[in-house]
Amino acid sequence: MTENEMTTEEKGSGNFPKTYIQLRTVLDGLEITALRYCLEKKDNAERVKRAEEIIGELMPIIREYQNKLQMSVGGGVCAEGFFECNGCCVPYPCPYSD
Repeated sequence: MTENEMTTEEKGSGNFPKTYIQLRTVLDGLEITALRYCLEKKDNAERVKRAEEIIGELMPIIREYQNKLQMSVGGGVCAEGFFECNGCCVPYPCPYSD
């Protein structure tokens, strides 16, 4: 979104459109809720099971948006400054690989 497009939208905080702020809030909520769901169990086996459940549900969503952006992760097209990490583009070198 360009600066001009952002100024024509209804503004929220810091001149960002309210819908952008809402998206960031939803993503933050997803992150915190998924981590709490995973980590609320004391048993490591249950934590692993829940983490795999969450990953299994989120990866198709990530792939859908990568396809819309015409990204071919694994074939290696992450934006400059991002790293491919098991199907995701992240802003840090992948700490592991499958």
